[in-house]
Amino acid sequence: MTIQLKPVTRDNFLACILLKSYDYKGYHLFEEHVTSNAFSLAQAYAQPEWTPRAIYDGETLVGLTMYGLEQREHFYFITRLMIDYRYQGKGYGRAAMQQVIEEIRGLGASEVYTSIVAGNEAAKGLYSSLGFEETGRFIEFGGELEPLYCLKLE
Repeated sequence: MTIQLKPVTRDNFLACILLKSYDYKGYHLFEEHVTSNAFSLAQAYAQPEWTPRAIYDGETLVGLTMYGLEQREHFYFITRLMIDYRYQGKGYGRAAMQQVIEEIRGLGASEVYTSIVAGNEAAKGLYSSLGFEETGRFIEFGGELEPLYCLKLE
């Protein structure tokens, strides 16, 4: 596995949008545990503080992630991690998160935050295993409160 985070460009834009977190017919703005990639890319266009990255294993597109400086809270925040359903359970989420964390570390951040949609035990397990800890705080997204997790960067 050779995970790389690459910019979303005109060449991979449609392929990024067509990724899905689970096998279902059609396309939805919000999936079960993650916002659609179309929404994420629109958000990054309208709010340029967010940085979307296509997740590749070699030449194979396997997912999308997005991070940035959260404007309300003024901290670096990983707001999306989406691995296409065909590639889940193979370590791509962990490898991608490690790459995102390194990109954020390179920006000079001393900590990074993320949140978890209620019921997404897989994400909770992944983030906890990477060292993220619950803060006891919540962040609002789309009218829902999500628990906030923090990773101290050394």
